[in-house]
Amino acid sequence: MRNTLKRNMLIFTVTTVVLIVLLFLVATFVTNGSVGDKALSDMKVIANDRAQLIETYIQGCCDYLEGFSKSKEVRDVLENPLDTELLNAVRDTTARISDDMEYLEGLYVAKWDTYVLAHNNPDSMNKKFRNKDEALELEDQIKKVGKAFCTGVIEAPVTKRMVIPIYAPVKNDKGEMIGFAGAAFYTDGLEECLSSLKGRGLDDVGYSLINVKKNQYILNEDESQVGRECKDERLRAAIVKAHTDIDLGGYYSYSGNGEIISCYYMLNRDWALVVSEKDSEVYNSSGVNPLLVACCIGCAIFIILAYLFCMYSSMPKRNADSDKNEEKPV
Repeated sequence: MRNTLKRNMLIFTVTTVVLIVLLFLVATFVTNGSVGDKALSDMKVIANDRAQLIETYIQGCCDYLEGFSKSKEVRDVLENPLDTELLNAVRDTTARISDDMEYLEGLYVAKWDTYVLAHNNPDSMNKKFRNKDEALELEDQIKKVGKAFCTGVIEAPVTKRMVIPIYAPVKNDKGEMIGFAGAAFYTDGLEECLSSLKGRGLDDVGYSLINVKKNQYILNEDESQVGRECKDERLRAAIVKAHTDIDLGGYYSYSGNGEIISCYYMLNRDWALVVSEKDSEVYNSSGVNPLLVACCIGCAIFIILAYLFCMYSSMPKRNADSDKNEEKPV
């Protein structure tokens, strides 16, 4: 009887250990797969959120200039550019409006030959900022679009800082385009918005914005990379993949060098937004997997049941031993 009990205990112990190991391996495999899928999905959402934020920020800049271009002072001075009273009025308006806008590098009104009539920086007035051919090219572009628009991100010739240039046509009462208004906004404001955006438990997501055509960094957490060529071959290949799969959403994600990286191709601007995060941070943010918890609970229940079964199996033996002791003579 004792041998049978020992054998049963050994069988249950070995079986329990084997099952625990198997369940742990299965749970780990499934957990890693599901967490990995969730991590890529989260990074995709984060990339989309930041891309939408960029579009919203630029649209806000366009709306600001659109409103300025429709002011009476701007329209009047372009119809009568030699009128001193009108010039003074539009210059006062330009100075007043520019003071209320944060991250504004420049705000101005110009004729089609790019001769500046009013500017928030007095040193930039009464001069042309493009030659004849460039001015004609800009005029054609403004007339073609017909509303405020962004031409990209460039380095400002005066401040040597990265800015977002915006142009908007100015129309007279008949709807004819008689000149244009322009503005430039420092990218600092956009970077501040991107840095402050939190999401999905990942608070330290890195980001960069790349001009796909020029293969050049527009924005980057490392300011020394701004304006430089993107030399990361794998990242460039991922951007091409995202561009190729534009019908599928324009996303492409991959992992490497301890990071998960997600690219989102912004079709309307030919830009690529790239977000990255360390593997450890992404996996930690995913929380406890319910399957792993269920496996642990199942193992605990099995161990308890096995113990109770062994205790139950030993009860007849104890009764038999007790009966034998009672039959022994004193």
